[in-house]
Amino acid sequence: MPKMEIKFNIVCSYDIEERDELNKTIFFMHVPKSGGTTIDHIFAKLSLITKSFDFHRFKQSSVNDYKNLISLNSNIEKPKFISGHLNYDFCKNLKDCFRCAIVREPTERVISNYKFSIHLKKKTPKEYSFEKFIEDEIKSYRDNLITRQFAGLYGEKKPISRNNLIDAIKNIELFDVLNISKNWDKFLSDIITRFNLPSVIYSRFQQHNYNFNFNLQQQHLDLIHKYFTLDLELYSKIKENINSQNFKKSDTYNKNFCLVSPHIKSENKLYSSEDISRLFNKNKNLKQT
Repeated sequence: MPKMEIKFNIVCSYDIEERDELNKTIFFMHVPKSGGTTIDHIFAKLSLITKSFDFHRFKQSSVNDYKNLISLNSNIEKPKFISGHLNYDFCKNLKDCFRCAIVREPTERVISNYKFSIHLKKKTPKEYSFEKFIEDEIKSYRDNLITRQFAGLYGEKKPISRNNLIDAIKNIELFDVLNISKNWDKFLSDIITRFNLPSVIYSRFQQHNYNFNFNLQQQHLDLIHKYFTLDLELYSKIKENINSQNFKKSDTYNKNFCLVSPHIKSENKLYSSEDISRLFNKNKNLKQT
């Protein structure tokens, strides 16, 4: 049986004049099913390798995590990278905080979340229908999840309203880097370039080969447009106001790479271009894109 082909992307940390020193907290607001797990693994690895910052992941619903955050704020020995399925204002009491987030097109995000839910429940689309999934999301106050995070409602058991959408639209202006999943590599490059971190070569985490098929129908799209309309409107605003870094990039970049993948075990070290070439020559199922 042939080995599965594993695709890797290279994301460069460019040489620029206007770099920032990594002397502040980076807050990554992880929107579920938007590629954030891969971001977490990359920065956790960069933390271990460079030792220039500490990586921390929090839960919005945990009171203890808020206490830990206050404790972190009093420890200024090393900058932090803070991540989690959190509200936009989780780090509001931290000094000098760099906020970033990446957002997936809502229809794609809902469908991805549905498939993942089927996978976790070990069921099929016939056993757990899309209609039932939407009903469950609404009952558990997980409808319009993107808007909830940007409005500060994530984890709260209350309905969401158009006034919350207005707040969410205002709050997108608070983010230093805000982009959409289509520009995932650009989002990552902006951050590692700005803070003079190594380049990255990665393959995605949570890429599932499901053992079922889901045939998307118009009725499913209609349900998304009916119950996730706030997310759809917010996403349109985010697309109009993408906040990325417009660096004057040179043709040169950091040729030391942080290697991150769920498929191969890598050491906590930086790899040279020659190291990467040898690795790919040795493992023919690894492909650079």
